[in-house]
Amino acid sequence: MQALGVAIGAVLSVVLAAVEARADYPDRTIRMVVPFAPGGANDSVARLVADKLGKLLNQSVVVENRPGGGTVVGTAAVAAAKPDGYTLLLVSPAHTINPYINKSLPYDPLNDFTPIGQITRSAYVLVTSPQSRFKAVGDFKPASQSGQQMSYASSGTGSAPHLAGALLASLLGQTFVHIPYQGGGPAMVGIIRGDVDMYFSSVAGARSFIESNQVRALAVSSDRRIRALPEVQTVAETGAAGFAINGWYGIVGPANLPADVTAKLSKAIEDILRDPELVARLQQEGEEVAPSAAETFGKLIRSDLEKYRAIVASAGLQAK
Repeated sequence: MQALGVAIGAVLSVVLAAVEARADYPDRTIRMVVPFAPGGANDSVARLVADKLGKLLNQSVVVENRPGGGTVVGTAAVAAAKPDGYTLLLVSPAHTINPYINKSLPYDPLNDFTPIGQITRSAYVLVTSPQSRFKAVGDFKPASQSGQQMSYASSGTGSAPHLAGALLASLLGQTFVHIPYQGGGPAMVGIIRGDVDMYFSSVAGARSFIESNQVRALAVSSDRRIRALPEVQTVAETGAAGFAINGWYGIVGPANLPADVTAKLSKAIEDILRDPELVARLQQEGEEVAPSAAETFGKLIRSDLEKYRAIVASAGLQAK
């Protein structure tokens, strides 16, 4: 009995020590992995959030860019990391699209991660060349029916802009030719030169071109109009009922992240998103703050997984 008591005491000591250690979380630098190259909107959002989060937690939060494989490289690294709250991942709709376009994905987008909180929501803006014959989404259908071949750009096969174009074609009952580019910048050049008919761009990537009249904004992809482009109607308003593709950013950690660490990080994210300076900076990036608790963010991820599975199936895309 005495030996049993000693053993139980030892186990309790270990458990209590772990709880006490987490009570001091964080006590060292936190790493926020961004599975994209530096310089894009995702990188900007991550750095803005990391700066504010670090100040609130009184600990450094460093951004580590790990691009490759359409976000797979950085995402896989976080899935394999120790679940202690010191390795986090910035996620976007790419996280919920990849399972349907990559059959050798080295992680499960749900079971290998712990949702922590949503940061922002946004939209893509459908643009054409100012010289384009298309003035509204409703113009696409008669053009296609008259035998004119229409094309749409994307920032890469399997990207959210790719699937947004595929969904639009499906809802209009039309066939559009997909032209993938190596990123949003080259896709925008293709629109400006008139090489392709339309493109769902990020708002941040398109706004300066819209303001300088180098491209024409036809509609935004979201389920409601957005603050950054309040005069631009939604795709659903302009002729494709039922269309809605929302962009977003959020934070996850590896699976089995302790509940108290998850709760602390989730609350911290909600707190910094009340900072007027951060809100204004995110709005400059075309983002609207959308703080949510871990459970709510998890529901968004599951919902988007279902949405993109249906879109990929309707577009006839094959996983590679």
